[in-house]
Amino acid sequence: MFKYTKEKRQVKVFCPNCQQNITFEIPSEVMHKDHKHFPFTFRYIHGNPTHSITLYIDKNLDIRGKEFGDSIALSDEIIQNMFQDRNLSRDSDPGVILQSIFNTFTTVIDARIPESSKIHYDVGLKLGKNFEGFFVSRELSDLVYELQKFWKRNGFGRIEELDFKPGEILFNVYNCFECSHIPDLGRTVCKLDEGFLSTLFSNRLNSQFETSELECYATGEDHCRFSIKEIGRQL
Repeated sequence: MFKYTKEKRQVKVFCPNCQQNITFEIPSEVMHKDHKHFPFTFRYIHGNPTHSITLYIDKNLDIRGKEFGDSIALSDEIIQNMFQDRNLSRDSDPGVILQSIFNTFTTVIDARIPESSKIHYDVGLKLGKNFEGFFVSRELSDLVYELQKFWKRNGFGRIEELDFKPGEILFNVYNCFECSHIPDLGRTVCKLDEGFLSTLFSNRLNSQFETSELECYATGEDHCRFSIKEIGRQL
């Protein structure tokens, strides 16, 4: 099944990877951009593991073709683009090389394993527990500032725009080590961070904390935004 309503920019199509009908809209700014070549392409990324539908659109804004990409092909493209953007060489910073290895590993896992989000979260829980000894603070604000320095020192990104609220802290992370190489997938992906932060804050502050990612590079933002919320004090 394939249906295209040009007035609404709406596409209805059967996705062979999802094995179901899906509906999405092509953004207006894509359709009315000053395209230099026709047909131009628009790719809709969706699903878990993530895969794509590529549309070929002519100068009359009609769809002249479509193709489906599986999760493995998409992950290969993400990895290739990441290495091209970073332009690594034998003289590159060891931290950037290690981050590239980590990003390649997690991207491949995401492409092949439907339970990848839970795996990343569980890894984060274990890392948070084992790195707890790197922190000394027992107060929320002090622990957040410690975390800010720890993140920067180890090349995990820059924590900025701190916003303290009763029982909750919100902040942005720029150049996030976990996801800054990922295109807009329409969903947040930093599950390892969520697990790490939930464990760290719960253990250090002797209370139950829950971390949620609200915005992400993988939702089209230029940062990630996290909420760490206290949900119950331990006895």
